[in-house]
Amino acid sequence: MAVIPFPIRVGALVTLLITVLSACSITPPASTPIRPEAAAQGITLVRAVPAELPAQAVAVPHAQFVLVPNESAAGLLVPVPFVAEAISGVVDRNVAEGLEARYASIAPYRIALAAMQSSPLIRQAGGALTLKPFVFITECADDRYRIASVFQLEGGGWIGRYTVHLPTTYPLDAFKQPSAATLAALQAELTDAAALLRELVERGARGELGPTGVRAEVGSLHLVGGKSAGLLSPTLVRAKDAEVIEETADRVIVRLPGFMGLAGTSGGLFFGVHVLRKDQLHTFRKS
Repeated sequence: MAVIPFPIRVGALVTLLITVLSACSITPPASTPIRPEAAAQGITLVRAVPAELPAQAVAVPHAQFVLVPNESAAGLLVPVPFVAEAISGVVDRNVAEGLEARYASIAPYRIALAAMQSSPLIRQAGGALTLKPFVFITECADDRYRIASVFQLEGGGWIGRYTVHLPTTYPLDAFKQPSAATLAALQAELTDAAALLRELVERGARGELGPTGVRAEVGSLHLVGGKSAGLLSPTLVRAKDAEVIEETADRVIVRLPGFMGLAGTSGGLFFGVHVLRKDQLHTFRKS
């Protein structure tokens, strides 16, 4: 009789199972447009990351950057269950702490404030909705980071998330030791993204991002970049019921349902409205 020397890491396999099931049968929460009555009472900016982040994500200390790690299959067999998760968590926190110092000159909150300060929706205090600007840094299976600028609105039990996916991707090692050119490029792209996010929020407040009746299956390494449990290819995790709000020759605006607490490798970035260039998509099939 063959003897398996190490117990299977239960957590990783459960994560993989949830990923497969969520892609197939579990209905995720829907993303819904801004309520006109809430928008009319204004929006107040808050310097904070959301309370609910993707599982295993690590907030960069004292910043509005959130690291979304890839997962490795190396820990599937370990002498003690859950040790691999603990080790991986320490590594991810160390990476996040390193990014804090190296990207201290870039502040997503200040960028958002500059973009939004002249918006008719903004209130210095007391808005019905709060706006939390932050940035996802996703570690992907192709050994690159992909960056997404996010405006998350909250109020009265409603959450709306608006995400612009930046065009430039970065090799992992180079991003951890950024050059002046890298910092300048990221600052510029985040500034451009904030302007586009303002436009999205204001359009939403005017009721211009409502249902269109056009649906699509959408897949992108900007939405799911890492391998769940280190095994499942990110190209297999796609949004099956995306609403196509707008399509041009070179980009799409889509609204996706999603569980915000899932790992990034399992679709934890899906929820909300996304602006994606068509060259960032590996799957776009309208139904």
